[in-house]
Amino acid sequence: MGTASLNFAIAPAVDDTEAPPIPKARAWAETYLSSSLSSSSPLLDLSQGVPRSAPHPEVLSSLSSISASPSAARYGPILGEPELRSSVATEIQNQYLTSNVLSEDIAITAGCNMAFLVLLMVVCPPKTSIMLPLPAYFNQSMCASLQSLNVVYIPAVPDKGFTASIESARISLEKDKKQVSSGTGLPGGQGGDGREGTGRVGEGNGQGKIRMIVLVSPSNPTGTIYNHQQLKEWYDLAKEFKVALVLDETYRDFVQGPNGNGIGQPHTLFDEPDWRGTLVCVGSFSKGYRIPGHRLGSIIASPVLLKRITTVCDCMQICAPRPPQLALAPLLAKLRSDLLESSAQLSHRRRLFSETVNSVPGWSVDSIGGYFAYVSFPAAYLHASSVLGLKRKQLGSEDVARVLATRVGVVTLPGAFFMPPLNADDVWEEIVDGDMLRQDRWLRFAVANVEDDVVLQLGPRLKQMNELMGMDD
Repeated sequence: MGTASLNFAIAPAVDDTEAPPIPKARAWAETYLSSSLSSSSPLLDLSQGVPRSAPHPEVLSSLSSISASPSAARYGPILGEPELRSSVATEIQNQYLTSNVLSEDIAITAGCNMAFLVLLMVVCPPKTSIMLPLPAYFNQSMCASLQSLNVVYIPAVPDKGFTASIESARISLEKDKKQVSSGTGLPGGQGGDGREGTGRVGEGNGQGKIRMIVLVSPSNPTGTIYNHQQLKEWYDLAKEFKVALVLDETYRDFVQGPNGNGIGQPHTLFDEPDWRGTLVCVGSFSKGYRIPGHRLGSIIASPVLLKRITTVCDCMQICAPRPPQLALAPLLAKLRSDLLESSAQLSHRRRLFSETVNSVPGWSVDSIGGYFAYVSFPAAYLHASSVLGLKRKQLGSEDVARVLATRVGVVTLPGAFFMPPLNADDVWEEIVDGDMLRQDRWLRFAVANVEDDVVLQLGPRLKQMNELMGMDD
């Protein structure tokens, strides 16, 4: 391949967007695998949130037979196969204990990332803003950057269980509202793109620059699960300020029920009589049904919004992949027991992980849920740069993750991957109460893609890391 420069320009929004971080972790893993260390200590990869097990045999069988059908290769409905939309609505009714979600509230997309990007395109004109919890799922930050959107970060600090601060969010929303009133934000008589209002959905009403609040529950990266009351408070806040509340519920099948039994009810917001005016939920088939490569996601929203989403989806995907849609549609109800079993296994693994990590001096599981654990490493590491032969005032999570991977053989993602650049003072100055997060003391461990034996090997590896960093037990 040639290395000559292009004769055309790249869109600035793409060049300004951070590169995907996962390849960096993959490179650390390759460094370890190519060293002599790997011959005696196998690589422990806890970096990526993917299911460990294969899809259920009935799913594989159905996929095989449907993929062989010529009709499945044709275009399908833009918002998804009617049978799957109906089946998803039934499963939502069952899990959320509600009758207030219908098939016409469901859209099927080519993965949850696609669902989120489509929402941004429909709801948020360029130069407007979205609110993301910090630490933030990096693909959501990247999508916002690609759409030339501003991100207002809501700190989710450890002493509050890494739940986003609703007080900080209110401060930012009030500030946004005042800017509109004073004429420094978007004019009240104009649409979000600066043109005169056309009477279309979302225009006028003194609409500020902030267009949506995004929460992930269970969280990626922290694993935090918002309880019903917390989500109701966020719903009320979004409704008050006339912004969308977008819940990313990719990991909703791993919310525990009462006393840790079964699959729990993620929230009660669908019981709100007017939920369609404020709430949008995105989800994934990748985790619960273990088909990440088949790219199926979902949007639960008002049909009024889905009508606009149809326009965008027709330009981006035309239709989501049809074979997995057709394969899953008749199976979802039968797969409930499989989801229960997977959820129970993951619950056990999270408990084992917490016991293992918390037993190592200086290491602490600060938050855990769904697929992920957010773990603080020993404070002594921050000032151990000389041990690694580095001349640096303070180490950060990326330094720790790199050493843990390349020299100890444990691959994780550093907390820095889920935050703005730590040296971006102008960004951090705008984050209300963000100082604690800027300490950069956390790693994200993915606990769903490994078996118990890997978790048990983790304890000795972390002790090895302590020795490497000059810590005494």
